[in-house]
Amino acid sequence: MSLARNTASRKRSARPSARGSLKPLIVALVVAAAALSLAACGRDEADLSNGKARFVEKCGSCHVLGRAGTAGPTGPDLDAAFRSALADGMDRETVEGVVHKQILNPRKNSVMPAELVSGDDARDVAAYVGFAAARSGEDEGALAAAGLSEATTGEQIFTAGGCAGCHALAKANATGNIGPSLDDLAAAAGDGGSPEDFVIESVLDPDAEVAEGFQPGVMPSYEGRLNEEQLQALAEYLLDGG
Repeated sequence: MSLARNTASRKRSARPSARGSLKPLIVALVVAAAALSLAACGRDEADLSNGKARFVEKCGSCHVLGRAGTAGPTGPDLDAAFRSALADGMDRETVEGVVHKQILNPRKNSVMPAELVSGDDARDVAAYVGFAAARSGEDEGALAAAGLSEATTGEQIFTAGGCAGCHALAKANATGNIGPSLDDLAAAAGDGGSPEDFVIESVLDPDAEVAEGFQPGVMPSYEGRLNEEQLQALAEYLLDGG
């Protein structure tokens, strides 16, 4: 009996246990799940081109940022805001962090809505501002093409120019109320000239004729930021009831 029990014991110990054979599989599944979880959190690196494009679209109508070519008058000048701090030794990662926090949690009573951009877009915008704020020169390569400069159709220009942040336009699902609605521009043009000329003048010199109930000095001029073809495309898009 003793010999039989010892032999059976040796056989059992020689056989790999089910628990032992499953351990590597469990570890592999945990690692895979962790990898998927990290992937779901977003990209590893910020996309500066997307950040610039989203900044111009969502933020440029309110903020000055030289590298992005924006001159919005209602929010802080982001070049001026960080110039002294950068000169005193603040690193650009800190600028990025400050901007990201402000995007997600604007200060109390700010006209800037919370999470104007979110997720990867918010991180990309913050990274671009961190890169571009108070930096001399111009963007190069793919970064130079991001944003308004590559917009060709009226719809693209309306979006990239940040117009939806201030104006309502039904066909663009835009509901901004900082500036007048753009849904009936032909009527707003009146009899003083062609509707196209009225729109283009309003884009280049916004304070030339301010709609009743709105304040001057709010909309930035797009002089030098849009070429003739872009201006014409934007005017046609805004005047087309579509």
